[in-house]
Amino acid sequence: MKKTHVVKLLVLFFSLTISSTGIAQTLSPSAKISLLTCGSGEELYSTFGHSAIRVCDTTQTLDAIFNYGTFSFSDPNFYMNFVRGKLNYMLGIQTFEYFMAEYKMDDRRVYEQTLNLTTEQRQALFNFLLRNSLPDNRFYLYDFLFDNCSTRIRDVLNKVFPGQIIFPDRYADIVDEPTFRDLLHSHLNDSPWTKLGIDMLLGKRVDRIATANEYMFLPDYLLAAFEKATINEQPLVSEFDFLYQSSNAFASKKPLIVPMPAFRILLVLVVAAYIMKAPLKWFDFTIFFIVGLLGFLLLFMWFGTDHYVTKYNFNLLWAIPIHAVAAFFLFKKQRPQWMLWYFAANALICILLLVFRNSLPQRLNDALVPIVCILGFRSYVIAKALFVKPIK
Repeated sequence: MKKTHVVKLLVLFFSLTISSTGIAQTLSPSAKISLLTCGSGEELYSTFGHSAIRVCDTTQTLDAIFNYGTFSFSDPNFYMNFVRGKLNYMLGIQTFEYFMAEYKMDDRRVYEQTLNLTTEQRQALFNFLLRNSLPDNRFYLYDFLFDNCSTRIRDVLNKVFPGQIIFPDRYADIVDEPTFRDLLHSHLNDSPWTKLGIDMLLGKRVDRIATANEYMFLPDYLLAAFEKATINEQPLVSEFDFLYQSSNAFASKKPLIVPMPAFRILLVLVVAAYIMKAPLKWFDFTIFFIVGLLGFLLLFMWFGTDHYVTKYNFNLLWAIPIHAVAAFFLFKKQRPQWMLWYFAANALICILLLVFRNSLPQRLNDALVPIVCILGFRSYVIAKALFVKPIK
């Protein structure tokens, strides 16, 4: 095991949820409450950053992080619940020291925005967090877009201070009206394979235009909203600090092989192999089988999970699950009649998809165009071969 992994496990061990009964219940007038916004990391789960609340009261020797992004691996059926969208996250409390140790170790930037609250307002917010951290209250059903570590903080402040906080209805870096997919893409420019995977899994529901309030599912937009927000006509944030500046926060780390060029090269090789009359039976089996398996995955994410954003997925127009079955019939000497019509129909579907893809209610990833071209081209070749040869 790598040394960094060992250290992270130790940090995690010492950052386990702290019982709220061990925390002072009354804050001193010198206490402060702030929003911490953490930058993205190398792991997939950390791509979009993180948000947490810090309560610091040096008089009480209190410096605690209230973290809505906590989950337990000990939960029964953890992995299945995660895949099916039934995983409970919880509000955990950990020390500021161990929280910062983890982010410094991962070289992830940490910003702090101190909230401009009165002594009474700080106490009211602190009381809510303590109640919310109790065993009967701490759990919630995680939703990536609408109920996560960032939206929880926004909603907590709206509950504690109803009608008092006004968040901005516009952001300086937003010109057009972005969809949820656009907002996700803004954090994935250096991760083209992750971007492709997310685009394949998420259906048309993420192509809805997001409201300014909904932008805050991303920690960076929660930070931007807090910067411009007001509470009782006063700025919500009184102070802004860099707690840790990453050495590579703005460095580009794009992989050497990216989807679009790789798939274009594959398309050229397939066409060249056809022109040279090279055998492509194993290639046909492999691509149709893999694409078919992907189709089954998309169907499962639609009908077998509670994920709101994986339903109504138009990627099933090219990732057809039956491809995984049809692939095995490519090895038969006497192929059944339905194969002619199946591959002819698939060739037509691919052509129509390429022509009308910009008119679909769901935006398909551009890197998929060469893949659809390959599927359509090989379907046409197979159908043509079946048409001129005897079939059973």
